[in-house]
Amino acid sequence: MTEKKPEVVRLMLLLFAVAVGGEILHQILNITIGLMDPSALYAAAKETMSAEQAAEISDGALRATVIASILVTGGIGIAVMGLLAFMLVLIHRRSKFAGLARRMLLVFGFYFGFRILMLFMATPGGNDVPVAMYLVDGAVQIIVGVAAVLGLIFSFREEVLKWTGEIDSSGNRIDPRRK
Repeated sequence: MTEKKPEVVRLMLLLFAVAVGGEILHQILNITIGLMDPSALYAAAKETMSAEQAAEISDGALRATVIASILVTGGIGIAVMGLLAFMLVLIHRRSKFAGLARRMLLVFGFYFGFRILMLFMATPGGNDVPVAMYLVDGAVQIIVGVAAVLGLIFSFREEVLKWTGEIDSSGNRIDPRRK
C-alpha cells in the first residue's frame, strides 16, 4: 500500500511547477524580445571586435551569429527547465533521488527569488520592442520568483523531508550514501 502524498508536498510540487512553467514562458519571451530587436546585441558584438575582425566578417554573418546566440541561449534555458521538471517528477514519484531533486530545486528557488530583487533594479534598454512585452515578461518573472520562494518555504517542512527520504519517521537525518 502506498502512502498518501502530504498536502505540503503537493503544494511544493505545484508551486515549483508554476515556477518552471513560468520560467519556460519567460525564456520564450526572451527569445521573442531578442528577435524583435537584436540591435543591442549586434552593437555589443561589433564593439567587442577589433578593426581587423570587423573587416573580415560580413554584416549578414554577424546578424546570423547574433540570432543564433539568442536561440541557443533560450534553448539552453528551456533545457534547464526541462531538467527541473524532471526533478519535480522524481519528487512526485518518491524516487530514491528525490532528496537530490529537492536540493536542486532549492538552488534554483534561491536564484529565482534573488532575480526578483534584481528585476526591480533593471530598466529595459532603448530599443524598438513594445513596452508591453517587458511588462508581460516582468510580470511572469515576478510570478516565477514568488512561486519559487513559496516552494522553498514548503521544501524545508518536515513532511517534505520525510517524503524525499532525507529524514526518517522519527526525524533523524538519513545519509544518502548509506542506502
